[in-house]
Amino acid sequence: MQNSIEEEVNGVRPEFKMVPGYPGTIFPDSGKKGQFQPDAIQVSDAWIGRVEVMRHVIRLKADEITPSQKEVLESQGMTGRKVPDRILALLDSAMELFKELAEPKGIIQQWPIDDFENVFAGSGRNDPDGPIRIIVPKADAIALFVATLGDALFTKSSDLFKQGGAPLGYMLDAVNSAAGEKLGKMMGKHFVELLPKELHTKKVLVSQYYCPGHCGWHISGQEKLFEAVRPEEIGIDLKANHAMYPLKSISGVLVAGDMDTHRFKPKFSFCKDCKEHKCVERLAILEREN
Repeated sequence: MQNSIEEEVNGVRPEFKMVPGYPGTIFPDSGKKGQFQPDAIQVSDAWIGRVEVMRHVIRLKADEITPSQKEVLESQGMTGRKVPDRILALLDSAMELFKELAEPKGIIQQWPIDDFENVFAGSGRNDPDGPIRIIVPKADAIALFVATLGDALFTKSSDLFKQGGAPLGYMLDAVNSAAGEKLGKMMGKHFVELLPKELHTKKVLVSQYYCPGHCGWHISGQEKLFEAVRPEEIGIDLKANHAMYPLKSISGVLVAGDMDTHRFKPKFSFCKDCKEHKCVERLAILEREN
């Protein structure tokens, strides 16, 4: 296990209770024999059986998610042409600031596949179709997650704009956005590494992530997701407009399965109006790497 993984109970891997036939509740063990956490994780009554819960706080080093110069430029549509030296100098300065200020961390909360609909449904405002509805049922395992780059980066970027350093502030924001993509990817990587060995015996598992506000999952889905993950313990809050604070944060579902699990054709009802096509880009990267 990598050193960047910090276990929830005083740096020690917590043990989990297998609860046979208990309706509606999964009890993760507190890490002390014979005791349960008082805030048991609530799931629907439809999920009744023997369930093992995995919940981990993940703390990463800034270097693990620092994007390359190429990745930042690609995210800003600046590839395929000569980039002025002054822009590259700004980018170098922004990347140094990122390495100094980033505090990447997150929570991974494994979730029953059969119960995901109760989180995904949110307030009933999702699109009727989308890749998530197709992919999650084919998964070997899923987890809900919330992660952040920390508050210092956003504060620094805001200060730069206020104090006449808009060019560097803009470039730092671009680095933050590219790093956010890598943060989601790293959360998925750790999720796969933490899965039981028996799930790895017959296939190569890879992970992809999907977020509220994209791919047919309405942004109001943040409410149910936050209720399940409870990321306030690592300083991430949800505002009334469903925005996360710190602003440089991401949330969603991690889906673990083989490559066939993740493949889909972007021909859903909302695809024609999408301006980002992040899901297509992420799938292409997953294909190249696996």
